[in-house]
Amino acid sequence: MEDLVEDLKSFGLDSSTRAERYRKFFEEYYMKALQLAREGDTRQAGEKIRGAVTALIKLHTAKKGVPIMHWDHGKLHNYVSNSVEKELRNIFRRLLLVADELHRHFYEGFLDTDTFNVYFNEACKLIEEIRKALESRDKLVCFGR
Repeated sequence: MEDLVEDLKSFGLDSSTRAERYRKFFEEYYMKALQLAREGDTRQAGEKIRGAVTALIKLHTAKKGVPIMHWDHGKLHNYVSNSVEKELRNIFRRLLLVADELHRHFYEGFLDTDTFNVYFNEACKLIEEIRKALESRDKLVCFGR
């Protein structure tokens, strides 16, 4: 709930400030998801990784200067399909699909530990791919290339 309130507060801010907030949310959710997974709380870990993915997509929108207030599954998927750069689109798409399964696991508890680990590790792998691509792109922009 606190993160939602913070998210709403950031709507009127400039895109770089919003991006920094989403980066912070992403890091917090991602670190918490990793911790919960290590502790064996698969349902909470799945939900936190979904939060990290949502924050990562919001970070992407903020960097592009696209303000989107209300987020739901459809808007996340539509943004990825229509606004993410072609070279990153499939990675974001796969990440969102995996995160949606982990989100569903939070509510339904349908994944056994081995299957959860497959999905969770895939999400982490995709997050790291996106992170590297975005960091690389940001460095290129910073150096005017």
